[in-house]
Amino acid sequence: MAAGKDEDAPSLLSLRGEARTIFGSDAQGYDEGRPDYPAEVYDILAARCGLRAGASVVEIGAGTGLVTRRLVTAGARVVAIEPDQNMADHLAAAFSGNVEIIRGTFEEAALPQDSFDLAVAATSFHWVDQAAGLPKLGRVIRRDGWAAVWWTIFDDPDRDDAFRDALQARTGNGDPGFQRNSQFQLDAAARCRDLTELAGLTDVSGNLIRWTAELDTAQLRALYASMIRIRRLPADDRRRILDQISLLADHDFAGRVLRPFITAMYTGRRPDPSPA
Repeated sequence: MAAGKDEDAPSLLSLRGEARTIFGSDAQGYDEGRPDYPAEVYDILAARCGLRAGASVVEIGAGTGLVTRRLVTAGARVVAIEPDQNMADHLAAAFSGNVEIIRGTFEEAALPQDSFDLAVAATSFHWVDQAAGLPKLGRVIRRDGWAAVWWTIFDDPDRDDAFRDALQARTGNGDPGFQRNSQFQLDAAARCRDLTELAGLTDVSGNLIRWTAELDTAQLRALYASMIRIRRLPADDRRRILDQISLLADHDFAGRVLRPFITAMYTGRRPDPSPA
């Protein structure tokens, strides 16, 4: 396969600029390819982080609105920040003025301090400049407000994965999207330390949610097509990888593939130093 081995994967830092435009090259395909997050994510937002009707929420890297829909359904007032212009256009069409959309990066967005009950970033905060973004994350939420950042890794190295094994045997690369090269997202100690020391949050904790997705061939192909390491390949190489994935899903799995995924979620509260 054209995709390289894990050790050849570009770093998150080197991909940051490209990531702010490449996903929007096929916003509809991205929307179709990304599965929703497990219910436990939304339970934590409601039970721990104050997601409720009337809550003021800023969403960092809203993409095509997968999480935005859930926030709006919960009754929140949402400000969605999206640097990719095509993604932002998709958002604007999907929400028809019900969501305030800021076109630009979180680092550069003109956001008032002490303004939001909740700040969220779903599979996006790794594209933010951490030195600038983490302190800003702590500043934009109100005292006693919450921040929640999380990622889904479309793999789980601690569980059996029949599709990954079959893809490895068939093509020599079971992980063309480099999902196992996700040390940043899964480094709970570092992410919790960042929220504490750089964002200035307290009550910081991490949740590792293991779940299983059932995907048909079209969904599986769309998921892989949405991954940056596959999107950035030359068109012929990208098509060859996706065709191999589709063929394997159809022929070896009868068009129904179960994949083990992990969602890593980190939450923290801005302290209120006021005397009780």
